[in-house]
Amino acid sequence: MKPSLHMMWIAGAFFVTVSGAAQAQDFMTQKEILATIPGSTIYGISNQDNQTQWAQAYSKGRKKGKLAGNSGGNKYEGKWYVDGDMWCEETGDWVGCFQFVRISEKELQPYKDGQPRNIWKIQ
Repeated sequence: MKPSLHMMWIAGAFFVTVSGAAQAQDFMTQKEILATIPGSTIYGISNQDNQTQWAQAYSKGRKKGKLAGNSGGNKYEGKWYVDGDMWCEETGDWVGCFQFVRISEKELQPYKDGQPRNIWKIQ
């Protein structure tokens, strides 16, 4: 007996819903982000050229603070804040917010606008 098109559509919709819900639960919560990033130094590779190394030091804070960074030898300062379960940064004219999946104790997989970015490593 062949499954009807309607039954296949329902099964497909159920699979998409269940797998999407499971993925969303993997993102770190605000509490987890605040217990991990403030007061840390994090480094990684630029998403723009996939080769420039950067590092940022974050002040301690409850939901906002300052950051100091170095990207390819260029120093900069900015601020960080938490918006819901998202980590946000402002440096000069750049603003970006991220969600994270913890890969290991010292590695975070950031997502910006739903897309994975280069891994952040906690020093």
